[in-house]
Amino acid sequence: IKTVQININGSSVENIIAPPVTRVNQKQLVLTFDDLRADADYYYVYFIHCNADWTQSNLRPNMYLNAYNEFEITDFEFSAEAKLQYVNYSFEIPAFQTSGNYLAVVYRDRNKEDIVLSRKFYVYEESAAAGISINRSASAGERMSNQRVEVTLNYSSLKAVDPKMQFKVVVRQNQREDLIAYNLPSTFIDQNNKTIRYQNLGDENEFPGTNEFRGFDLGTVTFTGRNVQNVTVGQDKVTAELITDRPLGSGYLQALDINGQYYVRDLEGRAGSTTAEYINTLFSLDYPKTSNNVYVVGAFNEWRKDETSRMQFNPRTEKYELQVEIKQGWYNYAYVTDGSDPFEIDKSFFDTENLYEAFVYYRPMGGRGDLLVAYSLTQYNSRR
Repeated sequence: IKTVQININGSSVENIIAPPVTRVNQKQLVLTFDDLRADADYYYVYFIHCNADWTQSNLRPNMYLNAYNEFEITDFEFSAEAKLQYVNYSFEIPAFQTSGNYLAVVYRDRNKEDIVLSRKFYVYEESAAAGISINRSASAGERMSNQRVEVTLNYSSLKAVDPKMQFKVVVRQNQREDLIAYNLPSTFIDQNNKTIRYQNLGDENEFPGTNEFRGFDLGTVTFTGRNVQNVTVGQDKVTAELITDRPLGSGYLQALDINGQYYVRDLEGRAGSTTAEYINTLFSLDYPKTSNNVYVVGAFNEWRKDETSRMQFNPRTEKYELQVEIKQGWYNYAYVTDGSDPFEIDKSFFDTENLYEAFVYYRPMGGRGDLLVAYSLTQYNSRR
């Protein structure tokens, strides 16, 4: 199973790279994925309501769905012209009547033990309002590298006996699972005006600015796109080698990016979802051998730091290398390590453009789960 995405319905780049977030009682999101086998299979999906920390809530399915919680995925297409055959599946996610975090779980042949993938998405209501502001770090040593996020919450239409306990605020940078702050501490609660401020000066509210993302364009196999060294079209496969990267070091990369996301496109084909090739792609980084592991991360691999994203040092070329099978398209990525400073290769800057989201959760007294009562996003230092 490859190229799993939950997107806002529509073919525009903005929809494809937008966070998978929708409102209650709205049908906006689409789940897509490829099965890298030539034959179609029977896939089903069900949905789990989760709390702010992604533990399963105590809400029963009939409390958040108007239908039985098992949906067959009947919309699929076989790949056309691609060297590696695959089946592209698409499913329109139903509307939910209750806000919160949701997990879409796909399984095979109605056997819920045979799970093939799961993906997170969010459903919010507008019963509260949240504002986000970005400032420099309160620490003198990190003012040039970090971004401090402050959130202001107005909950005038909600009843909160114990607002400190009943509200939780989560902030995320660039839809990254590795850059997310759970349960920000409140610094000021005004119960008369029903407002809460989350303006902690400690590191709980701080994020590394990181650097702008690197990118490459594999939208065509007939010539080399941006940051692509070469593309080879064989009888039964396509391979590509990216231009060797070097550390950005102390240099801030002033470039437009798509905040670590990717979108599939095939410039030669009519429908990238079924005509795009899967390309065995070689990443290489000219970087001295280190005791820390070096990883390539991005939305394309869910920001995972594991064996699938870990680069190997090649003593012959004296470079870090990694081969990844990815679908044709435009990709953003970054290099990180598992050392004390994960961003040692490309450094971190306050000036970096980043997308921040604030999720505000509310648990009614005696409630069965956390509700997502406010959602806000801001594009800091946007150049678009």
